[in-house]
Amino acid sequence: MTLIGNMATIAAFLKVTPLRQKPGNLLILNLSCADLGIGLVQIFHFPQLALKIWPYGKYGCMLINFLINLFISAGLVTTVAISMDRFLLLSREYPKYLRIQSRKRIMCIIGGIWLYGILLGTIETLLFDMLIPPGLHDYYDFSQDCRSPPNHNMVFALVKFIVEIFGPLLAIESFSIAFFVQLIRKLRQRMVHPRSNTSMASQNANPSSSSSAAGPSGSSSVLMAHGAAIPRPDADPNKALQEGSHSTWCYCIGCQHLYTAICIVCSRCHLLSPV
Repeated sequence: MTLIGNMATIAAFLKVTPLRQKPGNLLILNLSCADLGIGLVQIFHFPQLALKIWPYGKYGCMLINFLINLFISAGLVTTVAISMDRFLLLSREYPKYLRIQSRKRIMCIIGGIWLYGILLGTIETLLFDMLIPPGLHDYYDFSQDCRSPPNHNMVFALVKFIVEIFGPLLAIESFSIAFFVQLIRKLRQRMVHPRSNTSMASQNANPSSSSSAAGPSGSSSVLMAHGAAIPRPDADPNKALQEGSHSTWCYCIGCQHLYTAICIVCSRCHLLSPV
């Protein structure tokens, strides 16, 4: 399932052009590549699990451990980058978010993620022979199984856990909490300044302009932006029918997309509509 799911995700990115146009989505593609790598590496452990043999020898074991460290660390740090990206998307205005998370910067982040994984894997590979406890060289039989000696060293295992696992998980949790707090803050602002009341007051104050801007379905062509009702910038009745026959419309300042006010998040770019 790991292989099929991640290959399907990568195929969707390669086939659907709009998915590749948003820089933040490249992080999701990178995460799928890391997860796919983990799934492929696990295939080489099948002889050890099923037949109790390790046909690849010591250097094959070193290579497999290097790849496991590479893909696991890359996947975790990519998840940190995705959490940060979601937080920035919610906490910044969309134009500013695009300046911060530009395609060039996202590509630099992805490159740094893989360099970080290569560094961790290289350190364990260089310490492969150095951290074998005295008198236990015969314990590691690389014809029967693949065991990494550094992982049996308490100090190295603790440092590796903090750097490779605990640190990224702590960062993910921090960004998730910050995202949740920011979301609650925006929802509370919406409760204090509901758009529907503003739109209704505007329509009552200008009944003639509201009725004259109505589409073929009788819906008012009123646009909500920054908590105020303004006339819709387009006069295409077909677009109104496609969006729905609601009396209030919202305008996304990020992608200039019209959507019904019943939605909190823009249906095109998934940006939380401004308050």
